[in-house]
Amino acid sequence: MDTAANSGHSTGSPLARGRHWLSRLSLRQVFVLVVAVGLLVPGVLFTLLMLDWRRDELTRQFRTEQERVLETLALGLRQPLWDLSLNAGQPLVDTAMKDPRIVSVRVDGSFPGEPFISIIVPERRQGRAMQLSRPVHFGDQIIGKVLIEFDDGDLRRRLAAQAREYVLLIGVELVVSLLLILLLLDSRFLGPLRRLIEQAKTLTDHEAVAAAPWVRDDEIGDLGRQLEWARSELHRLFGELNDKNDALELDIVERMQTEEALRASEAKYRELFLSNLDGICVTDMNGLVLDANPALLALLDVPAEALVGKQLVSFVAEAWRNYDDHMIQHRVLVDGHCGEYEIELYRPGDGLLPVSAKGVLMRDVDARPIGVWRILRDLTERKAAALRMELAAKVFDNTAEAIMVIAPDNHIASVNRAFTEMLGYATDEIVGQPSSVMRDATIDPEVYENINRQYINHGAWQGEVPFRRKSGETFTAWAQINVVRDVTGRIGDVVALIRDISDAKQAQERILHLARFDALTQLPNRAYFRELAEEAIAEAHRHHEHRALLFVDLDHFKTINDSLGHDVGDQLLKEVAGRLHDALRAGDVVGRLGGDEFVVLLRNLDEGEDASYVANRMLARLAQPFQLNEHELVVTPSLGISLYPVDGEDYDTLVRNADAAMYHAKENGRNTYRFYTADMNARALEILSVENQLRRALERDEFVLHYQPQVDMGSGRIVGVEALIRWRHPERGLVGPMQFIPIAEERGLIGAIGQWVLREACRQNQAWQAEGLPPIEVAVNLSAMQFYGRDLAQDITAILAETGLAPRWLALEVTESVIVQDVESTIATLAALKGMGLKLAIDDFGTGYSSLSYLKRFKVDKLKVDRSFVMDVPGDADDSAITRAIVNLARNLGLQVIAEGVETPEQWSFLKNEGCDEVQGYLISPPLPAEDLAKRLARGAWRLGSI
Repeated sequence: MDTAANSGHSTGSPLARGRHWLSRLSLRQVFVLVVAVGLLVPGVLFTLLMLDWRRDELTRQFRTEQERVLETLALGLRQPLWDLSLNAGQPLVDTAMKDPRIVSVRVDGSFPGEPFISIIVPERRQGRAMQLSRPVHFGDQIIGKVLIEFDDGDLRRRLAAQAREYVLLIGVELVVSLLLILLLLDSRFLGPLRRLIEQAKTLTDHEAVAAAPWVRDDEIGDLGRQLEWARSELHRLFGELNDKNDALELDIVERMQTEEALRASEAKYRELFLSNLDGICVTDMNGLVLDANPALLALLDVPAEALVGKQLVSFVAEAWRNYDDHMIQHRVLVDGHCGEYEIELYRPGDGLLPVSAKGVLMRDVDARPIGVWRILRDLTERKAAALRMELAAKVFDNTAEAIMVIAPDNHIASVNRAFTEMLGYATDEIVGQPSSVMRDATIDPEVYENINRQYINHGAWQGEVPFRRKSGETFTAWAQINVVRDVTGRIGDVVALIRDISDAKQAQERILHLARFDALTQLPNRAYFRELAEEAIAEAHRHHEHRALLFVDLDHFKTINDSLGHDVGDQLLKEVAGRLHDALRAGDVVGRLGGDEFVVLLRNLDEGEDASYVANRMLARLAQPFQLNEHELVVTPSLGISLYPVDGEDYDTLVRNADAAMYHAKENGRNTYRFYTADMNARALEILSVENQLRRALERDEFVLHYQPQVDMGSGRIVGVEALIRWRHPERGLVGPMQFIPIAEERGLIGAIGQWVLREACRQNQAWQAEGLPPIEVAVNLSAMQFYGRDLAQDITAILAETGLAPRWLALEVTESVIVQDVESTIATLAALKGMGLKLAIDDFGTGYSSLSYLKRFKVDKLKVDRSFVMDVPGDADDSAITRAIVNLARNLGLQVIAEGVETPEQWSFLKNEGCDEVQGYLISPPLPAEDLAKRLARGAWRLGSI
C-alpha cells in the first residue's frame, strides 16, 4: 500500500512530470535544449554583471562632468557677480547652456530680489532632472550661488544602447555555438544513429536486400556490422524458402489450368449453345432431336419435351420437306456442312414461319458421323425490313421534298425525282458529282464549310442554304441535314432534305418591309427609323462622332387635307417624301413619324453647318409648287434641328428637342429652320399649357372681340371695323392674338375659335344696327383651315341666318399666302363666297408669295396694304414705292385699297395723295370694346384735324 502510494505521489510530483515530458523529446531536441540552457545561463549572468558595472562607470562619469561644469561657472562668475556686470557673466552661462544635458542655469547674487542670471530650456527635460548648486566665493566672502539642473536622458540612452549591444553579442554567441555543436552532433552521433534505425527497420520488414557496409571503428560501427551480418543470413534463408514455394505453386497452377481448360471448353460450348440468338438443334443421323437450345424452343413456341425425341422433319412444312432432306442427306453428309438455305417451319397455332437453315456434321473421335448440328434463324424481321426498304424507296422517289444522299467521300450517292426537278439535273448527271457542284459561287465558301462542321460535330443541322441550279440560277432553300453513322460511330452517308423557300422568303421580306416602312411614302416608319437612329447614335458614341436629327413638319397641311380630301393629302405626302429624300446626302436617312411629320437623321456630320446645308436644301426643294392633278399647291416646312451629343445623348431626347426647335421655327414665320436651344423646352411646355387652356377658354366664354375702325379717306366716315379677338385670361388678363392664335392654328383649335369669331362679329354688327347706329362692314380674318374647309359657305350661311345680318355687311379677309396654296380651289371658293353677297379682301398683300398672275382671276373687292410697308412712308423710298405700286395696281383692277397701321398724319397725307380709299390704325383709333366703338359710331365722321 505504501509503495503504491509513494509511486502515485512520485508520478504526480513536478520532477516526475518533468521526466515524463523529457521522455517525449527526441535526442536532437534534448541536446539542443541542454546546450541552449548551458550557454544561455552564463551569458545572461555575465551580461547582467557587465551592465551593472557599466552603469556605475557612466554614472560616475556623468557626475564628474556635472561637478566640472558647476565648478567652472562658480569660478567664472565671481568677477561678474562682484561687479554686478550682467554682460560679463551672460556669455559664460550661454556657453554652458550649449551642453544639451543642462536644462536650466540660475545665478543668484547676495542681494535679495530677482536672480542675477536665469536661463531655462524646458523641452530638454526628457528623463529625471537633477539639481546641483554651489556658492560663489570672492575671497572669503560668499557673493552668490549657482544652481544647475541636469537631465539624465542622455545617460539613460547610453545605458540602453549598451544593454542592446550586450544582448546582441550574447544572442550571436548562442546561435553560433548551437550551430557548431549541432553540426558536430549530427555528423558523429545522430546521423549514424538514424542509419542504424533504418537498417534495423528493413530487417523487421524483410526488405533488406542491398548490403550496408560500416567503416567506423567505434561502438556504432560494431553495432552496424552485426546488423549487416544478420541481414545477410536472413536474405539467404528467405531465398531458399521462396524457391521451394515457387516450385510448389507452379505444380498447383499447372493442374488447375488443365482442369479449368476442360471446364471452360464445356462451358463455352454450353454457353454458345444456350445463349445463341439463333435456334440450334442437335439430331442423330436419323433426324431424331437430341437437344435444342432456348432460342429454337422460343422460335417454335414449344416446350423442350415436345421437341426432344421427335423427328425434326415433322416441324418442317410439307412443301419444304423434300428440299430440307435433300440438303441434309446430300450436302451435309458429303461436304460436312451446307450453306444457308430457306425453308418454312410449322409453329403450332401460328402457321408457317420462314427461317434460314444451315447444317454442320458432327463426328466422334474416330471421325465417324454421329449427328447433325442445325442452325435455324427467323426470317420474319428480315422480310419485313425488305418490305420497309421497298416502301422507303418508293417514298424516297415520290416525296415532294428534294432528297440527296452524300457518300462519305463527299460525292452525291443518290437523289430523288423531286431533287432533279428542283435543281434541273438528270439523275445520271448529278450522281457521282461532288456536293459542292450546287454551291452559289457568290457566297463565301466559309459559309458552306461552317455548315459541314455543324452537322459533322452535332450529327444534324437545319437552316437556310443558297443553292445553284444547273441553269446557273440561285435560290434559297431550307435544308435538313442528318448524319448516318455505323455501329462504330463513324460517319457514313449524309441525308439532306431540301425545300425551296424562295417564295416564302420573298413573302417574309415583304412582311418585314411592311413592318419597317411606311405604306404611303415607303420611308422608314417610326419604329424602324428609331432603330436606325439608335444604331447611328451608338456608332457615334463609339467613334466620338456627331449626328443631327431634323424634325420636319408641313405648314397648314391639315388645311389641305381637310379641304381637298385625303387622296390629295396622301399624294402630297408622297411627293414631299421624295423631295426630302432627294435633298439628303449619301448615308442620311429620312423617315415618316405619321401625318405630316417627318424626321431626318444626318450622319457624317463635321459641324452644325452641315445640318444647315441640308436644311436649306430641303427648304429649296419644297419651295417649288406641287402639281397634283388639277391642283397646284405650295407647301412650306418648318424644321427643328438637334445635334448629338450636344443636345442629347439618346434618341428620345434628340427627337423631343428637335420637335421643340421646330415649333420655334413656326413661331418665327414658318418656312425656316431653327437649332435647338436649352430654353425651347420651357417654351414647348408653355405651348402645351396654352393649348390646354385654349380648349377650356371656349367652354368658359373667355374670348372677347375688339373692333378697330376703318375710315373712308374722302369723307372721314367710319365705313367698317376689323374684328380682333382678345383672350380674357383668368390669370394673365387681356391677352393679344399673337400670343395664342399661332398655337391654336398649330394644334387644330383655330377652326372652333374662327367659328366663334364669325358668329360673335355678325351678332355684334346686327346689334349695332338694331340700336340705330349707321350700318358698317365688319371684317373677319379667315385662317387657312377655315378658308379651305369643305363647309365654309354652309357655315357662313347658317351664321348669317342665326344672327340676322345681311351678307353685304360681312367682309372676309384672307392672307395672300393662304389663297395661293391651291389656286384652282381658291378661285372656286372665292366665287362661291362672292355669290353669297359677301365682301372679300386680300390681307397683308405683297408680303406672301407672288400672286399677280392670279389676281385678276380672284373675285375680291379689296387689297389690304400691310403695316410693314406703311410704317416707314413717306420717309422710306422703297416702302413708298411699294405702297404706291399696290394702290395703282388695285385702282387699275377696279379694287378698293385699305391701308393698316396708319399712326402719323404724314402717313395719312401720303396715302390720301396716292389715292388710297380707306385706312385703319392708331392715328384713328386703337381696337375698342363693342360698347366703346358704339359711342365712336355715334359721334359721326372723323377728321384729320381733330387729333
